[in-house]
Amino acid sequence: MHRHHEPPYGDGEPATSEGMETPEVTALYALVAERLKLAHDRVHALNVSTEAKTALTRQLLIVTETAKRDLPGAARRLARFVQDLDEGHPPLG
Repeated sequence: MHRHHEPPYGDGEPATSEGMETPEVTALYALVAERLKLAHDRVHALNVSTEAKTALTRQLLIVTETAKRDLPGAARRLARFVQDLDEGHPPLG
C-alpha cells in the first residue's frame, strides 16, 4: 500500500485542501493576520532595546509560519503573546 507523506514543515500552502476552505477558516486567517499586524505595531512602539524588539519580531514571524500549517495553534500562540504584552511583560524568549 502506497502512502502519501507530506513534508514535515509544509509546502508553504495553508493546511486546508484546495476547495475545502470554509468561511470560518477564511475569517480566522483574516483575524490572525489583523492581530499579527497589531502585535507588530505594538512591538515596534515598545520602549525596549533593539535586540529585544528583534527577538519579539522573530516570535511573531514564527506565529506567521505556524499559521501556514496550524492556524488554530498560531491563533493560540499569538493570543498568549498579546496577553503577555497586555500584562506588561513582553515574551522575550
